[in-house]
Amino acid sequence: MKVNLNNAILGLDGKEIEGSNLGQLLAQILASASTKENAIKMYYWATKLYAGEEIDLDPSDLSVLKSFVESNDQLTVLAKAQILEKL
Repeated sequence: MKVNLNNAILGLDGKEIEGSNLGQLLAQILASASTKENAIKMYYWATKLYAGEEIDLDPSDLSVLKSFVESNDQLTVLAKAQILEKL
């Protein structure tokens, strides 16, 4: 599955939050995470997302990334929901 998060975060009013980017936000969270998941794969995802590129996820990777997003305490509900909708 191809995932593209190169989009602005939308505020509660449905308008883009200036200077925001879902992919870059998730990339920064992935890069700074302390996790037992595959560090090399997560680093690869982070570099691709930060650059605004798509990532290609197999079903296992998709499950890992969804779980990571859902359980991460650094992401707000506003950002989590918009990321999860695209996964």
